[in-house]
Amino acid sequence: MTDPDTPARAYARIRYRLLVVDLVAWFVFLAAVQGLGISHRFAAWWAHRTPHEPLIIFGYLAFFGVCQYLVMLPLHVYSSFLLEHRFRLSRLTLAGWLTREAKRLAVSAVIAALLVEGFYAILRHIPNGWPLWATIGWVGCSVVLARIFPTVLLPIFYKTTPLQNEQLAARLGELCQRAGIAVLGVFRFQLGAETRRANAALAGIGTTRRVLLSDTLLTEFTPDEIEGVLAHELAHHRYRHITKLLVMSAAGSWVAFALTNLAARWWLTPLGLTRLSDIEGFPMLALWLSLLGLIGLPLQNSLSRMYEWQADRFAVAATRPQAFAGALRRLAALNLADPDPPRWITWLFYDHPPIAERIRAAESHG
Repeated sequence: MTDPDTPARAYARIRYRLLVVDLVAWFVFLAAVQGLGISHRFAAWWAHRTPHEPLIIFGYLAFFGVCQYLVMLPLHVYSSFLLEHRFRLSRLTLAGWLTREAKRLAVSAVIAALLVEGFYAILRHIPNGWPLWATIGWVGCSVVLARIFPTVLLPIFYKTTPLQNEQLAARLGELCQRAGIAVLGVFRFQLGAETRRANAALAGIGTTRRVLLSDTLLTEFTPDEIEGVLAHELAHHRYRHITKLLVMSAAGSWVAFALTNLAARWWLTPLGLTRLSDIEGFPMLALWLSLLGLIGLPLQNSLSRMYEWQADRFAVAATRPQAFAGALRRLAALNLADPDPPRWITWLFYDHPPIAERIRAAESHG
């Protein structure tokens, strides 16, 4: 029986509450901006100042984004700064947190603006067949972002350098070859200045695919444990889990967009909108898509957990089972992972199996 008063359980309980509060706050914010006429008034005011549709959308998004950030800021500061320091997970000073926050906002704003501008352009120019083209656009953007992540996005936040430990790099390179995965190389990224957490990833697509190991992982884990963690990540590429999840996401997106096209008629007239491409209806559109996403989340996470189990089995078979179990145990300790989350939390929000179950499964193969 897990002690309910351990730091991991205490941290997890707060995180679960924050997750629910954040979700409710998001829905309330969207409903208020739309229902109180704030969206309509600002969109009308801004439209009088520029005749160009892309600029209208850009200005509206800037207003909406600032309002959202300010409303959610107290909760965000508590969850990403105060709580992380309370449990000694974060090593960022306030100045460091503000710098990272500025980078996060800049990157998020650029990506969000491009996505929304593209989405509304499709709504304007293809009013009847837009669900299919919006799905194609979403999948295309996902592929592009995955490809440029290690070379463009990651360096904005973390310094990345080739791994200097040639013996470990060669060992991990051989593991990649045995798994049939071609990689550019093994790279170290500096996570330790920000957090005590450890992480590893196989990021990128095609010629940008590379092994990424955090400095905290390299410092705290043995070579056998690092090999086990990488084997798990390699399995996702070997079994094409990312491609399969992308296909599922595409199917889910098309269903969501098609349902939106059907359901929009029920809210357009009551909200004073003439077409779905009216930017003043953005909060309602976001609310509707968020609800659909929440409904589909358990299915998506269930499939993801199945793939995680498959990746764990590959890691156990390709490396030393006890080392992989040790790596999972060490990751859980560093990241304060809840060993036994409530069933409803796992069902709704967990895209990985509970860490205690994964550790037991790995040890059973030892």
